Amino acid sequence: MGIVRSVVFGAGAPAHRLRQYNGPVRDACLLLFTKPARPGRVKTRLIGDPGEGAGGLTPEQAAELHQAFLDDVTQALTHGRFDLTLAWAVEEGMTAPESEHETVRQSGADLGERLFAALSGAARKYGLVGAVGSDHPELSLEEIERGFSLLRGGVDLVLGPATDGGYYFVGVRAESLRRELFSGIEWSTPEVLETTLERCRELALSWMLLREGSDIDTPEDLERLSRRLASSTDPLAVACPRTAALLRQWRPA
Repeated sequence: MGIVRSVVFGAGAPAHRLRQYNGPVRDACLLLFTKPARPGRVKTRLIGDPGEGAGGLTPEQAAELHQAFLDDVTQALTHGRFDLTLAWAVEEGMTAPESEHETVRQSGADLGERLFAALSGAARKYGLVGAVGSDHPELSLEEIERGFSLLRGGVDLVLGPATDGGYYFVGVRAESLRRELFSGIEWSTPEVLETTLERCRELALSWMLLREGSDIDTPEDLERLSRRLASSTDPLAVACPRTAALLRQWRPA
């Protein structure tokens, strides 16, 4: 997901979409999709027999890991040249956790509806909108910044492809946002990215891809991450300190 360091606010975006927050005017909003860290409700694919290695987590450990991911990703994204909004998946009657950032509730029957609802809501205030999930502790702020820079340059849609065939980042210019980009998609399948690109072709929207990344969804994913974070000198360990400390605590040398 080269990195553009110059800041060009509002290029191509209607002035009424620019928003003021105790600092520079921001033309972009990033929605961080996540859930409260409740045992048995998050990272369920990592819960299993303790003999299964990194994937044999208890529901409580899975919730703790989810919170570490969320804390690390939020901390990294806080320093971006965009406004960060947490989009919570919370059940009816529950309140979203408190945050120093703006928060919204996810709404919709599936991921596509939830993405479109949140992005279209943000697009009423910002010229550029994007979304990521909290299951990606390796998420690079530089790639997210690059995604928004590409949108400022005139690209309609930017995607960060995931190794499982989906995407970990979607960014779109407000005037290019279409419901068709998110409807009728078979989510959590290897065809998500290609289907989305086909929709771009049908809608005559320009698109670009960022570097490939991966979520941490399976025991194999967690084992790979755990090996990288075992060394305190790995740059990733510095980038996601809460996750690194937690995994080292569970697997002491």
